[in-house]
Amino acid sequence: MIKFGTSGFRGIIGENFTKENVQKVAYAIATIVNKKKFVDPIIDIGYDNRFMGDFFAKWVSEVLIAYNIKVNFFEKSLPTPVIGYLSKSHTFGIVLTASHNPYYYNGMKVFQGGGEVPDDFASKIEKLANSVKSAKIKTLSFEEGVAQGKIALASNYDEYLKSALSFVNKKEILAYNPKILFNAMHGNSTSVILDICKKLGFKNFEIMKDNIDPYFEHGLPAPYLKNLTDQAKRVKEENFDLGLALDGDSDRITCIDKSGQIYDCNYVLTLLFNYLVEARGFKGGVVHNTAFTNLISLVAKAHDRTDYVAKVGFKNIAEIFKNSDAFIGGETNGIALKEHLLGKDGVLGAILLIDMISYYKKSFKELLTSLEKEYKFKGKVLEFAYPITLKKKEEITQQVFVKKELPKLERKLVSCGYSDGAKYVFENGYWAMIRFSGNENVVRIFSEAENEKACLEQIAKLEDFIGVKVRQ
Repeated sequence: MIKFGTSGFRGIIGENFTKENVQKVAYAIATIVNKKKFVDPIIDIGYDNRFMGDFFAKWVSEVLIAYNIKVNFFEKSLPTPVIGYLSKSHTFGIVLTASHNPYYYNGMKVFQGGGEVPDDFASKIEKLANSVKSAKIKTLSFEEGVAQGKIALASNYDEYLKSALSFVNKKEILAYNPKILFNAMHGNSTSVILDICKKLGFKNFEIMKDNIDPYFEHGLPAPYLKNLTDQAKRVKEENFDLGLALDGDSDRITCIDKSGQIYDCNYVLTLLFNYLVEARGFKGGVVHNTAFTNLISLVAKAHDRTDYVAKVGFKNIAEIFKNSDAFIGGETNGIALKEHLLGKDGVLGAILLIDMISYYKKSFKELLTSLEKEYKFKGKVLEFAYPITLKKKEEITQQVFVKKELPKLERKLVSCGYSDGAKYVFENGYWAMIRFSGNENVVRIFSEAENEKACLEQIAKLEDFIGVKVRQ
C-alpha cells in the first residue's frame, strides 16, 4: 500500500519501498501531468546517499520518459532543497529520500513551485498509484532515454546557489571570519556547502562526517541532541564559533554554540526572524507549527508582526506562506525563507546563521540570552519520539483523543487543544504536547518549561500517562 505522510511516501526498502511501488508513483505523476496537458513538461530527479538511491531514481525516470515527460537527472546526490528550488521553474521535482529515517528506509518527496505538493495532490497520486497494475506501466530503459534525449544528465544548480547567497553579506562574513564546524552526517550537503563557501571566498571551516555511509553509522541521520555530542565537544574544545549539523537530505538543521550547547530550530528560527527584521529590514510575519517555543510569539508581537500558526508538516507552512505576508517559517527541525523556497532548507539556514553572528559579532548563546532577557521569557523545548505498534497507537488514540483523558502534570492548565495532536497549555506560556508522526510509527512528546529539568519531568509524566518509555 502506497501512502503519503507528512512529507512524501516512505517505507522500508524491500518491504513496501520497492521498484514496483516507486514506478507506480511515477506512473501516477505522469498520468496527472499528461491529463493537465503541461507544455513541454520537465521533471528534475535527485536522490540522497541511501542504499540504492540512484537505482530507485533511475526506475522513476524510466517510467516518466515512457509517458513523454523529459527528465533532468542529477548524477550525484544533492540536497532536497536544491531539487525543491528547481521545481520553481520546471513542472515537478522528485527526490528519492527518507530524510532522517533509519538507513533501511527510503522515500519519495514530490515538489511543485518550490514546495512539497499539498495533501489533495498527494491523495491523487496515492489513488492512481494504488489502482494501477505494475504490468500495465510502460517503461523505457534509462540508457535509451539518454540516447534519445529524453533524459538530460544534469549537474548545474547555479540558480539555487545564487538565490541562497543573495540573503547574506559576503563582506561582513569575511571580515568577522568565524570558525565553523559543519556536520554532514554522511548526507548529501557536502558538495553544496563547498560550493557556497567557495563562492563566498570563505575558508575558515571544516566538514565532519562528509563520507558516504548508507548505514549512517547504524543510527538516524538526524541532527538530534544525542547524535551531536562528538561535534559539540569539538566545537567547545577546538574553539569553533559555531557548529552546524544537517540531516541526511540536508533540509534539517541544528546549531551548536561555541560553548557546546545545542539548539534546534525553535531558537534558530526565533533568532533569525528577529535578526532579519531588526537588522535587515525584512517585512512581514513569521509562521511556525503548533509545537514551538512561545518566545517567537513574544518577539513577533514586539515587532508588530503577525505570528501565524500551522499544523505540523512543512507543506502546511507553505500554504500559509502563499496566503499571508509571512516571510520566514519553520518547525523544530527546519526553516524556510519564502523568497527562496516554500520548503525547509538546512543549507540556507546554515549560511544565514553564519551571516547573523558575523553581523552582531556575538555568539548564538549571547544573542539568545539577550532576547530572553529583553522579553522576560526563558524556556527550554524538548522533544522525543517513541516507536509504537499499531495496537499501541490505537490505545493512545482512545485514551488521549477519544476519551480525552487529561494527564496529571501538577501545573495549572489554561487550555487544551486537539487540532494537531493534544496540546496542554499552562500558565506563563509553557506547554506540553502529544502527537503522532505522519511519516513513521512513532508518537512524539514535547514540552516547553522554564529549564531542561522541568521539561524532562513533564515528559516523564506524559510517558507514564500514555505508557511509553523507549525513545528513538
